[in-house]
Amino acid sequence: MAKEETSAHDPHRPLEEGQEWHIGGSDRQLSEPEQLEQLASYLEAHYPLPDFRPPWAGGGSPAADRYCALLPDRITHAAMMVLGAGVDHSLPGTKFTAEITRHDSEVGAIFVPPTPTGRWAVSLHSGGWWRGNGQALEMQWRPEVAAAAQLSGTTLIDVDYPLAPEHTVDEMVASVRRAVEHARAQGAESVTVWGYSSGGALAALLSKDVDALALTFPDFAALGNLPDTLRAGYELPAVDSYPRTLVQTALYDEVASPVTIPSAERADYVSQHRISTPAVARQRIIDTAEFLKSV
Repeated sequence: MAKEETSAHDPHRPLEEGQEWHIGGSDRQLSEPEQLEQLASYLEAHYPLPDFRPPWAGGGSPAADRYCALLPDRITHAAMMVLGAGVDHSLPGTKFTAEITRHDSEVGAIFVPPTPTGRWAVSLHSGGWWRGNGQALEMQWRPEVAAAAQLSGTTLIDVDYPLAPEHTVDEMVASVRRAVEHARAQGAESVTVWGYSSGGALAALLSKDVDALALTFPDFAALGNLPDTLRAGYELPAVDSYPRTLVQTALYDEVASPVTIPSAERADYVSQHRISTPAVARQRIIDTAEFLKSV
């Protein structure tokens, strides 16, 4: 899938072989990996990662959710600092959500596009099964959900599903299934479940209930890493049983291992698990929306 072009000016970078020297520096286009490296290095230096370990592994720090909640603003600021002020650094939740209507229901926050189609989708945030609600949900994830709804014309239910260790995977699946059933009751022509990271693994557990899956940087190993009492006997379905599926992969993912689903549509991004340039983030949501439109 095509990616948006971006450029940057770096007068301090050494000249490449055959490149002419000019007073005041040289204009050159940084590659996407170079842009990601500069952006991630800046963020790491100024905002060190907190403890992301889950409660059952001795972690559970609320600092992990605060980090994620603040990450969109930090990425925008860092991109302006290291990639140049003359480039579009708007994130999808800023650029593509002007016409969205939201209302809250018992099954989740429902994002209605300006011209709804008969397509519905259910979205599931990341968080390793134990976090991702609260500020992180509202500031990091739901703006992207709203953007996908506006771009695709799909009505999206974002489920604030119950979290471990207070709740089991069985309760999480039940909350997602209620949202799918709600969409069907509204006359949905099709229902897709879209999940990010561990939300992708949760989405896969609903594969037999829906018409399609969209899996963004899915962390399938996260399910097996749960204590048995929380996993409640759930196993991921065999990949050959999935409905139509989109798998989005971060090429520099430091959290999740690549997921192979032979029949899936695939899109790769110059991205870490949580961090990408705004241009790559926009493209990822554009691609998600195009998939939702096609279901």
